[in-house]
Amino acid sequence: MKKIVFLISVLWMLPFMVSAHTTVSNSTPEEGQAIKEELSSMKVEFAGEIEKQSTLTLKQNDTEIPLDSITVNEKEIIGTVTTPLTNGSYVLTWKIAAKDGHAMTGDIPFTVEIPETKKTETEETEVTESEAPKLKESTEQSRENTLEEPHYNETNSSEDSNSSTFATVSVIVLIILLIGGIWVIFRKKR
Repeated sequence: MKKIVFLISVLWMLPFMVSAHTTVSNSTPEEGQAIKEELSSMKVEFAGEIEKQSTLTLKQNDTEIPLDSITVNEKEIIGTVTTPLTNGSYVLTWKIAAKDGHAMTGDIPFTVEIPETKKTETEETEVTESEAPKLKESTEQSRENTLEEPHYNETNSSEDSNSSTFATVSVIVLIILLIGGIWVIFRKKR
């Protein structure tokens, strides 16, 4: 009887052992999204609770853009910048520790494509000679940035694949052990 109770308790705990890792449930911006308005905060929501030491980093063309604040709540992490992002390609990288202690990381590539507003004639004449080269340079740089393809982090996919493979193998081994245990119990009764 004790063996049957043990086997039932193992089966009851099996779903909790397999669901040890958390996943991204929602993000702002979403992966591959083209943002058409000013963006000053980014948020990544997870299916499970995360630890307080979780972090976010934001990069544009391999140049890190410092985040002014990073806030970690139960299931989400929020990063803010004081100046809205300019047009270009960005990668938001999250690094979390799930409540079960497993460290996970991932990338969310996105682009900012805010339409340029037409300046009036008076605003154009107000641009000084020293500002004109800077304006031309930043416009050319933003055009170059929008033509680049976003970079995807392939290690995140392999980590997810490895963890799901491990979970599947663990479930199969536990089922085999359970069947073997039941077979041993019934064999001894004969």
